[in-house]
Amino acid sequence: MRARPAPMRWRAMKADDVSAVADVATVIHLDYPENPAVFAACFALYPAGCHILEGDDGRVAGYLVSHPGRLDTPPVLDVPLKELPEPQDCYFLHDLALGAETRGRGFAGQAVDMVIEEARRGGFDRIALIAVGDAHGFWARQGFVPLGDGLLDPAKGYGVEARALIRRL
Repeated sequence: MRARPAPMRWRAMKADDVSAVADVATVIHLDYPENPAVFAACFALYPAGCHILEGDDGRVAGYLVSHPGRLDTPPVLDVPLKELPEPQDCYFLHDLALGAETRGRGFAGQAVDMVIEEARRGGFDRIALIAVGDAHGFWARQGFVPLGDGLLDPAKGYGVEARALIRRL
């Protein structure tokens, strides 16, 4: 008999969650490392866009970081934001990471719904993100398409397979 997965839920991130978020990032994003200062800066600048996926045991199993942004100014990998870019013309899904035990349980879709809700609340009509690794198919199923040709400036640090994507609301 297979064990039932532990109950989990999304909740607002708190300042003392940043180290746990960085721990999850270290496991999930091996090829796209970001230091804890990146997550701390996003939280400080726009806490409404920061959430964690937490188990009933209090363990952080995933996170979502998002904030207002600009299509022509995506964040640089592993560089903390000093401020949100102005003027803002989109809502930016900065990072979504889920541990292996969470996959296939609908949590990624819930995170996308939270981003859509926050973008609408902020009056934005589009969401932008940078897709890395093998996540392109997931984002396409969520309604995201390439922004122009999707190619990024290599100086942003995301790698050759990364693509800028957008979803209109």
